[in-house]
Amino acid sequence: MAASDDQPAGSPARPGPWQERTPESVDWYDRSINWEARFERELPLICEVLGPPGGGGIVDAGCGTGRHAVALANRGYVVTGIDLSDSMIEAARRHANQSRVEVRWECCPFDELAQRVGPGADGVLCIGNSLAAAASEQAVRQAVGNFAVVLRPAGRLLLQVLNFPPMRDQVPCIRGPRVTTMDGVEYVSVRLFDFLPDPASGRHGRVAVTNVTLWHEDTWQQRSYRGSLYPVTPDELTGWCETSGMKVLDTFGAYDRTPFDPAGSVDLILVAERKA
Repeated sequence: MAASDDQPAGSPARPGPWQERTPESVDWYDRSINWEARFERELPLICEVLGPPGGGGIVDAGCGTGRHAVALANRGYVVTGIDLSDSMIEAARRHANQSRVEVRWECCPFDELAQRVGPGADGVLCIGNSLAAAASEQAVRQAVGNFAVVLRPAGRLLLQVLNFPPMRDQVPCIRGPRVTTMDGVEYVSVRLFDFLPDPASGRHGRVAVTNVTLWHEDTWQQRSYRGSLYPVTPDELTGWCETSGMKVLDTFGAYDRTPFDPAGSVDLILVAERKA
């Protein structure tokens, strides 16, 4: 199962009505992911990039239901989790309480992160394609700038988004299937990506993504939702990191440190460091 199969982990910077999270949808999201498999795949690189726990703490931007934030707190990190969704943050608080760890939670968009959290963080984590869910070029650029402000000098940033450019040539562009089992029932999910140009500039604009989940429980049933992403490119992401005062150290195509292949990688995992 690729890391991108679990997008998005958190909520976008400014949601439309379709993106509003209800307790029911949050519970559905949380139970539909194989968290044990994700942690086994992702945490080794995350902890390696962030380094040992330090006094500045870690910010999990777009933390969703707080699973990664709680896992890092269990490993001794001081963690602040931010997400736009009240329902996501409430679920995150429950997970932290169940694990008996302390995590600071903030409900805010990416463009308020620096104001809410302040500077001096040892690291910032933004994975699960949450950055793309900011849904516009300006919002993604502002988010990267806020990540830089939050970091102390030599603090590390770890970003993960889909590798969007090669997806444009795939018509239809489908990702999946993702298969999970809950309470003995098998669920199969696929996502359809529709690239929509910006009418004003003709550039890459946005991506409409439709997620469809099917399962059989007496009869076949389905659940679907539709959202919007900004298809940030590797060049944009590295450029915005540099202009925000960060140096890009590495780019990977997977959490196992596979080198990033612009034409073939499913994911882009970027590691950057705040310049002194």
